[in-house]
Formats: sequence, C-alpha cells, structure tokens
Amino acid sequence: MKRTDRPRRMLTDWTASSGVAGEGLAALLVGLDDLGPEAYHLATLGYEVLVLGPGEDQAHVHHVDVAPADLPEAWHTRFALVVTFDVEAVPHLSPCLADGGLLVTVGDADAWPGPDALGPGLTEVVVEQGPDPEDPMTQRFRAVVARLAP
Repeated sequence: MKRTDRPRRMLTDWTASSGVAGEGLAALLVGLDDLGPEAYHLATLGYEVLVLGPGEDQAHVHHVDVAPADLPEAWHTRFALVVTFDVEAVPHLSPCLADGGLLVTVGDADAWPGPDALGPGLTEVVVEQGPDPEDPMTQRFRAVVARLAP
C-alpha cells in the first residue's frame, strides 16, 4: 500500500460507515510499515491505541516493539478493536480481541485466509473486496470479524 501522511482510506471509510466510537476503549494496531496516521485516526475516535512496532508516542497512542507472535497472554481479550494490515498476524491477534470486539483486516485481495483460520469464538461479519480507493489498479479486501459475547 502506498504511504502518505494520511490514514489509509480502507480504514477511514470503514470507521466512517460503521460509526465506531472508542471512547475509553483499547485498540491494537498492527502493520508492515509506519502506522502513525492510522493510530492518530483511531485516537481521534476515542480509542487508547497500542501500536506494535517502533514509532513516536503521542497522546492516546503508544508503541510497543513486540512481534505479533510474542504478544503477552495478559493482552488476551483486552482490545475492543484490533486493526491489522498484516494478514499473517491474524492468528496471533485474534486472542487479543475482547468479547463483543471487532477485528478489521486489510490486505491484498487474494490473501484473506477465510473463517477457518480465525480461531474459536470468532465470526465473520463482512468481507469486502474491490479496488483500493488510493490505488484503483490494486485489488484489496477488508474483513471485519467479531468475537461475540457469550
């Protein structure tokens, strides 16, 4: 995905259309490059954002240099929102999703592993595929998954 100083539209279009609000809730953000614009966007929605990887901390945005495969067990079921641009990280991130929480994954159109790779307790809400709004020649998917409360 092309990087700019703006958050990716695959995320901002979803947050606008879904009406998510994170006042007082925790969000986990994972990707393969600088996620500063995306982290700031989630913080403006009220989330306390934890970004995996190096970066500059700011109000309501904190960076932790840890790999998705090495997440501490204390983070399990902690996050109301998990957003990743790294499809391979999904199996490591899904345990971090709180009951009633949402996992949003954005990646290349053919990379979504499907519901069988999600792990127990997770349900696909919607999987959309189409041109990247910022690069129409590139096909992307956006999958939203929920951990339904028991």
